[in-house]
Amino acid sequence: MKPVVKEVKVRAIVLQGLTVLTLCAIADFISGSVFRAMIRHLELLPGLIVMIPPLVDLRGNIGSALGSRLGTALHTGIIEPRLKMTSELKVNMLSSIILSIIASATIAVMSFAVNIFVGVETIDVLSLIGIAVISGSIAGLIITFITVLIAIAAYRHGWDPDNVTGPVMTTIGDIVTITCVYLTVAALWC
Repeated sequence: MKPVVKEVKVRAIVLQGLTVLTLCAIADFISGSVFRAMIRHLELLPGLIVMIPPLVDLRGNIGSALGSRLGTALHTGIIEPRLKMTSELKVNMLSSIILSIIASATIAVMSFAVNIFVGVETIDVLSLIGIAVISGSIAGLIITFITVLIAIAAYRHGWDPDNVTGPVMTTIGDIVTITCVYLTVAALWC
């Protein structure tokens, strides 16, 4: 399939970006609400709060990077704008999921070290790793599939996936990750 070359228009880029960023800003209130609901769990699991911001950032970053790779692949014709599991799509999805799991464990260990270094009371490192890897794996799977759907849908509707996936996946990453951390902690630790 030959790539379609489109004329880039400033107005379209600004409208796409403004629309997406406005919706994302509104949606981020959901993350704050879930985080507020976690207060009791944060008190019962000291040191957990240090791990949450990097975990939340990680998922949005991985989702955004995947979205950028998919946008490039769609624009260059490497991936067709339909939900078909090609080898290129599988490699990108699997890489994102594996990166999410490894980085989650790394963040847990680093969070434990930071807690110890600054003298903050903390739960044990294995609990932090468990919370990070379980919630990170679930969130990583969800975000990977949502990223694919959004990139393909944006492209099919004439929007540049690069203008959409970055902010959308950062916001969805916030919501999904904080919810997965909350549910993991509530189900398995508290």
